[in-house]
Amino acid sequence: MPNNRDELEKQLRAKAEESIRKLLDNLPDKSELTMTDIENWVGEMGHEVTQGATEAIAQYEQAEPCELICEGCQVRMQKRGKRKKQVVTKRGEIELERHYYVCPQCGVGVFPPR
Repeated sequence: MPNNRDELEKQLRAKAEESIRKLLDNLPDKSELTMTDIENWVGEMGHEVTQGATEAIAQYEQAEPCELICEGCQVRMQKRGKRKKQVVTKRGEIELERHYYVCPQCGVGVFPPR
């Protein structure tokens, strides 16, 4: 997870550059390209860039809560490290690595909201 704005910018640039490389590597011969093909290729690249940027910024903005209380037991939850979680956004699904907490009394686990 980037720890400052410069690191976040580097990460976003790298994701965009990777999407551009993939687009160019998979581009068919220009004599076979139609406008529909071009729009589809560029649309796929844009989707990849959007997903990568959403993931990177969400990871960057994630804050660790000071304390979590189990809604059911009212007991302080214990941190169990980080886990990956699929999150559905308006633009599609992304994967985030988030802090995971478990209630020592009832065993319920949660990924706290930001």
